[in-house]
Amino acid sequence: MRVETARFCPPDDALLLAASWDERCLGLASRLGGYHCHRVMMTVYDGESAFREKNIGLLRKLLEEVGPVTVVPAKHSDPLQNVRETVTLLAAAPTEAPPRIAIDVSTYTRKHFLQLLQGLDLAGILGACSFYHTEPVDFHTPDDEPISQGISSVRAIETFMGRNSPARDSLLVLFLGYEGRRAAALWEHVDPNMTLAVIADPPYRQEWRGRTEAQNRYLLSCLPRDQVLVSHSLVPADTENLLNRLVSGDEYGLARYNYRIAPFGTKAQTLGIYRFWRKHRGIATIMYAAPFRYREEQGNFPPGRTWLIDKSATW
Repeated sequence: MRVETARFCPPDDALLLAASWDERCLGLASRLGGYHCHRVMMTVYDGESAFREKNIGLLRKLLEEVGPVTVVPAKHSDPLQNVRETVTLLAAAPTEAPPRIAIDVSTYTRKHFLQLLQGLDLAGILGACSFYHTEPVDFHTPDDEPISQGISSVRAIETFMGRNSPARDSLLVLFLGYEGRRAAALWEHVDPNMTLAVIADPPYRQEWRGRTEAQNRYLLSCLPRDQVLVSHSLVPADTENLLNRLVSGDEYGLARYNYRIAPFGTKAQTLGIYRFWRKHRGIATIMYAAPFRYREEQGNFPPGRTWLIDKSATW
């Protein structure tokens, strides 16, 4: 797809994206066509990375005709300062409320993405956002750690803590992707009374069907088949609807369980988790397993298709 500013419409107020070692960060930027905005806000994570520095140079060239670029630094371990700075810059810009914001979600970490959504939401500037995602041409999947390696911590995401009752059992809704060891580590750490695994179906590409199951073979072998569910890889509303059905139903309802949700699936599923959470604040805790490192040397594939996955005006 090509992203262009609609004829007779003013430019967007901002474009948000994250520069990464992952070449998916170049996907939307290379397809902007006649798109313009008042400001590009490029998140740059901490740590040294020759791949990321190369991509930053390419992004600057791609974005120089789009709008002035502001670099906003971020820490992998604690991206909240980046969220605060991003929100402050957006809120200070003179514009009609809410500002029109395009967000390329492709290479934000899931933790950062959720906290960014919440920051924009609480500031009252999430109402006119368009969300784009670029898939890779392929994933490196010979093992269960194609993207990240090791686990540095497992904990609730700051600002996403839910209420807990000692009278209820714990239920973990685990959205699975291609990081089987990372998901299994969180599952074992949380040690829930009940686990529901969610697989992206349909996947990004038909030929990738079965990969998630292969990457999470051990964990799935421990669950009965009726505890393995599905939601669409590219439709956030499908994930939101799934979670709504679970919490309102008799079998897995809130009267019986304290909810934990862990996002290892697609970015569209993660967006769907936030859509659910913002309407039910406090009923679930969102968990995150931080990786020890990202495996930049493993099969960095070029960007594939870019999708417009959601518009917050429809929520």
